[in-house]
Amino acid sequence: MSPSWTPARIYNLYRIVIATVLLASFYLSDRTVIGQYLPVLFEATVIGYLILTLLSSLMDYARPARKPAWAQPVALVIDVLVLGLVVHANGGLEGGLAVLLLVNVAGGNILLRGRLGFLIAALATLTVMFEQFYFAIQTSDGAPFQLTEAGLLGIAFFMVSLIIQQIAERLERSEGIAARQRVAIQRLEALNQQIVARMRTGVMVFDEVQRVLQSNPSADAFFGIVMAGQHLPESLRERYHHWQAAPHIAPAPFRPSRQSPEVSARFAAMDTGHENLTLVFLEDTAHIAQEAQQLNLASLGRLSATLAHEIRNPLSAISHATELLGEADASPEDARLLSIIRKHVQRVNGIISDVLDLSRRPRGQAARFSLAEALGDIVAGWHQRGPGFERLMLTPGDTEVAVRFDRNQFVQVLDNLIGNAFQHGGDALSVTLAYGVHPRTGLPWVTITDDGPGVPEEARAHLFEPFYTTSDQGNGLGLYVCRQLCQANQATLDHEDAQPGARFVITCAHPDRQFQ
Repeated sequence: MSPSWTPARIYNLYRIVIATVLLASFYLSDRTVIGQYLPVLFEATVIGYLILTLLSSLMDYARPARKPAWAQPVALVIDVLVLGLVVHANGGLEGGLAVLLLVNVAGGNILLRGRLGFLIAALATLTVMFEQFYFAIQTSDGAPFQLTEAGLLGIAFFMVSLIIQQIAERLERSEGIAARQRVAIQRLEALNQQIVARMRTGVMVFDEVQRVLQSNPSADAFFGIVMAGQHLPESLRERYHHWQAAPHIAPAPFRPSRQSPEVSARFAAMDTGHENLTLVFLEDTAHIAQEAQQLNLASLGRLSATLAHEIRNPLSAISHATELLGEADASPEDARLLSIIRKHVQRVNGIISDVLDLSRRPRGQAARFSLAEALGDIVAGWHQRGPGFERLMLTPGDTEVAVRFDRNQFVQVLDNLIGNAFQHGGDALSVTLAYGVHPRTGLPWVTITDDGPGVPEEARAHLFEPFYTTSDQGNGLGLYVCRQLCQANQATLDHEDAQPGARFVITCAHPDRQFQ
């Protein structure tokens, strides 16, 4: 029930209506129909009662909190007395208005309960008994103590009191249970909202016309806009249709925007009973890859221990034997063969060292730092390496751009990508670094672009696979390690065709995001 429509206010409205109806009936109908016994008393009583109820209602609405505890019982007693006068002015019980006392008794037991409720019933019973006793004496047409009609009305009053109190108690208990359940539901709803809002997984609910009804902040962050009220993007719509056709096949990951991380979508039907809704869960694949990375590193740790023991010992023996053979006078052809052996021993040893370093890498300590400052230091360091490296340039950007990354790992990733560009790009190659913030998602990004020949088409699908290389001098772990380091810092590393040349894009997490 609305707070403005309490039982007391409904009862006040009833009092006003009854007084108005009685007064209208008195003025508009034949005077012999109502109030015929004492018309002056009837008119004065009803007018006074109407004025009293109007004033009481106005005070109740004006100052509801200041109403004293005794006001309601007194008002009900006045109602019974006033209606007693109305019944008397209308000719006693024979006038038929005594039945209105039943409503007063019922209302009194709803508002007061217990003994006070039965007091109203007793007062109404005494009123009708007095009326019958009085008229029996006045008319002298019957014994004054023949109170059959009054007695039956009195029994009715007490029965109504008993029944109403039982009903009211049950309703009060039900209302209490409903109130507790409402509080529990509100608490549960608030808890669910907090959980969904703080989830790193994006959650959206959309209807049959693919209009998003609800979305949490993580889902909004993936798309860079508030998704509630929007229609599903085309990329999600395609995966939704694929899921409908083959629910057991996971849709392919996608990128909501150029600067957002790669996201996987999972759909689930949500039948509410009156509408068919669909839930979609959006998961940052970088987080999944980070968990997979921990498993890979654990496996590499066991493998590296075996490599160090089982391979390096015989490799050292081969290297030592090569050195001994090189000390003897060897023919030019033997010297060339020894050089080949030395070269490949060093390569195998380098692969083992890289695998050992990968498995022993400590957990990154992500911290917030200025992107412009860090890139400036990297460029200055490369310029100090000697001639040719001055072709590395930094495109000026917003100096306020910040990232959250392990700084040593960030430098390692940039050095590796810049070194790859100089190694594979040729003598006239130039490399350009640029940075900025995506306007929709607010995510910082860094690009490493060269104007060399670019990555061959057949190698692009395998760029980030471990041990895949197109160079006789490489071991195929450089780009793999770079992507692993980015994923460990909640960032992504991707390749783009620069035409001509190649471009690698690092999209970092929001600098205000705390990694877990």
